[in-house]
Amino acid sequence: MIGVLVWLVAYATKAGRNGQSVQTSQHEAEDAEIVAGVQANMAKAQAEGPQDKAQLLSRLDAGTG
Repeated sequence: MIGVLVWLVAYATKAGRNGQSVQTSQHEAEDAEIVAGVQANMAKAQAEGPQDKAQLLSRLDAGTG
């Protein structure tokens, strides 16, 4: 009887740890997607943005800045 109780507690503990691990992995995946999106937007802004003062002023005069 005691052996069954020990096994049951061990099983429940392992299941809880596995559930926590899955939840942690899901949060890490969501965080990685957010970071990747921010980095992509930053790269796009840098690639498409004005490269010097003249381009910046021209873009602001055009109203697209």
